[in-house]
Amino acid sequence: AASYEWILNAFEARFEDFEAKTYLEGEHGFIFIQQQKNGMKGEKLLDLRLGIWPDTVELFERHGYQIIPRSVTEKNMNGTKFAEAYIEVLKHFNAPYFMNNGDELIGYESDEGRELLTQYLRESGASLAMVEQNDQSQNITWPGTVELLNSIDYHGIRVFNEWGYIQNRYAYCGYTGPEEITNSFFRAIVERNCKVIWLKMILEPDNDVSWDADEKEWTYVTDPADYEKMLKDLDARLAPLGYTRGTVPAMELKTPPLALRIVQSVGTAALLVLLFDLFFHIGARWRMILLALGVLGFAALSVLKPSLFRLLLSMSGGIVMPSLAAVGLCRVLMEKRRSEPRVRFGKLLGYTLGVSALTILTAFCGSLLATSALSQLSYMIEMELYRGVKIMQLIPIGLFILAYLIVFAYEETGAREAVLAHAGQRGEKNRIKRFNAYFGELMQTPMKLGWFLAIVVIAVAAVFMLLVFAYYMYRTGNSTTTSARELAFRNFLENTLIARPRTKEMIVGWPMLMLFIWSLRRRMKFLPMIFGTGMTIGLVSVVNTFLHIRTPFLLSLLRTGWGILFGLLIGTAVVIVAELIYRLVRRICGVTNG
Repeated sequence: AASYEWILNAFEARFEDFEAKTYLEGEHGFIFIQQQKNGMKGEKLLDLRLGIWPDTVELFERHGYQIIPRSVTEKNMNGTKFAEAYIEVLKHFNAPYFMNNGDELIGYESDEGRELLTQYLRESGASLAMVEQNDQSQNITWPGTVELLNSIDYHGIRVFNEWGYIQNRYAYCGYTGPEEITNSFFRAIVERNCKVIWLKMILEPDNDVSWDADEKEWTYVTDPADYEKMLKDLDARLAPLGYTRGTVPAMELKTPPLALRIVQSVGTAALLVLLFDLFFHIGARWRMILLALGVLGFAALSVLKPSLFRLLLSMSGGIVMPSLAAVGLCRVLMEKRRSEPRVRFGKLLGYTLGVSALTILTAFCGSLLATSALSQLSYMIEMELYRGVKIMQLIPIGLFILAYLIVFAYEETGAREAVLAHAGQRGEKNRIKRFNAYFGELMQTPMKLGWFLAIVVIAVAAVFMLLVFAYYMYRTGNSTTTSARELAFRNFLENTLIARPRTKEMIVGWPMLMLFIWSLRRRMKFLPMIFGTGMTIGLVSVVNTFLHIRTPFLLSLLRTGWGILFGLLIGTAVVIVAELIYRLVRRICGVTNG
């Protein structure tokens, strides 16, 4: 009889004009749900969520659990009455989080229902829980979610859902227990700003059931020791970072005012003009004209298209500093080669380390410019995801290659002076004629075998670099898979260092940076371009690290610091080996001077 009354009252509280034929006698009763006045068939109402059984509530509360209700909405049954009833449940349990589920936001089918939900979240202070998608990027959302977050000042938190493929990571990656599940929790909390874990039971293959590779049978792991180990290990790893268990409040962030962003846009425009000047040596008049145009463009965007202004300001800052670092380094090293053609290795190694540190610091300033423009809660809880990462990866690499060719293949070889001499007469027609005549003579010059072989080597290297770029861009993002061996290596670094340095910086970027400087000072011609391309990957990776706005800034800083430390140590060892090989080759070739 108690269940009878509870069910009947729940239907009447949640559905408009609910009708049913009822019969109750003693401890037993029947509820015959008939077709409703609005045409909905009775059996459809069986999908309506009615709440939590009182006996279940008593059981969990007796064991000290806090209940956070999570209902499921159904179309055509999600109006004002459903919103009212469900909000009463949330109030009863004093839920600190509101977790939506189903076809729509709670109460979405009526204006009153939407307003009730908004008012409840404002008054109660409950955080809107945003459940992370299974590809670990953005969150599961419904129509109206963004508007709801705007109306409550983005008072929300991120929730890590232990998806099925993570439940299956028992004795995974060479571990004997749930260690990899613990690693998944740690990364979700520390790196992706998921402060609530939606914990589920662990699954493992059922070896007692016959199954093939495509259709496994799974069974639950029920040994309490596995769960104790999983959570204790998680607490131990989180403790040094200051994390404790408790009810998590919503994040608060003061967004930089528009005036500061305008100031930043002036600085960014000036940096872009400086980068342009490094390429083409424009005069002071053109620098001022370009600066004025850049500032006016940013100012107009800030008024007309604020969201596009933030995106372009962030992208410009993130592109210009790694590009300045790479292009400026080419200019500095060309002058150094002229002023100091010969240098002892000890001095060269010290110079390489110092210039490498300054180059990395220059690129790091780009991360400050890029992230400050995106500092808002919509990025912190990942309702908005920065979409310009791949473009920001490619543009500085392309600019470096162009700068290298201009500086070392066009200017340093004397080709620039030759072109200007042939095209330097007054009069546009005469200049074009002499310019064409110069290249006509150049094309008729017989090619030496060495240059032919050099072009073949460059062509092969270009094809190789294209393949490397394709793989590099594939690995840049959230959707790529990681091998078990690489995952184990990452886990070792995380367990040892807390913040895992990025492989592309530690193994590729900074050793290549040091090799780039060393090879240019040793007056090499073709290898520096390959080394410089790897160097630029590291420079843009520094900015990319901080573009994960959800990750705490200090953690990204620690990750970058570890990457610089180990990268420069590896680079030092690589440069020493390269110097030994260089000397050996020179000795074999009979070169003893220079």
